[in-house]
Amino acid sequence: MKDLESNNFIQSCLCDEKGFIKAEFLMWNLGDIEILIDESSVDLLCEELDKFMKFYDLELEISSREVIYSFHKGSKSKANIFSNNGLSCDIGFIKNDDDLITETDFELNILLMGQFLFMHQDSGKYRPHDLGMHDSHVSFLKGCFRGQEVIARTEHLSKKKKEIIPIKSEDEESVCAKKITTLKEISYGKNIFKLLSFVPS
Repeated sequence: MKDLESNNFIQSCLCDEKGFIKAEFLMWNLGDIEILIDESSVDLLCEELDKFMKFYDLELEISSREVIYSFHKGSKSKANIFSNNGLSCDIGFIKNDDDLITETDFELNILLMGQFLFMHQDSGKYRPHDLGMHDSHVSFLKGCFRGQEVIARTEHLSKKKKEIIPIKSEDEESVCAKKITTLKEISYGKNIFKLLSFVPS
């Protein structure tokens, strides 16, 4: 919440006791705090929040809106969700006159920015460090949170942390590492693009 005083958006995730990500979401400060989450994960997040709502004078209202991601060239600013490889991304709510890209173009843009597009079917499979989310989705200053012990141990005690990079399939052999995991793979025209996770040699 403190971070939202200086940022329009905060990327975050809900983890279980073993540090695995159950759901990913965005927090948006528009006077009232809004949590933007895929509808497939709403029940999971609400179930978690309900445990704590009774201790605070808070109300939770659920509404359905279509979110639009926009990509452009440029560096990171307060309005961007994330920025990498010369591209930036921000969000808004869809309007009738919006010129939309295809789903494949959308997924490719996310991949080329080195971001993992977390879906409901990914729940419980990865820890933040597996996807490069420890830098963007986790606060190591806030104190206790579910899964903190495992996640903090990886952050502070691991000698080498995993790196996440986008790459063309034919360039994969140039990566100097033994344990390479393909997180996402997208065919685009004649090319295959991959999002790789690996521990540097």
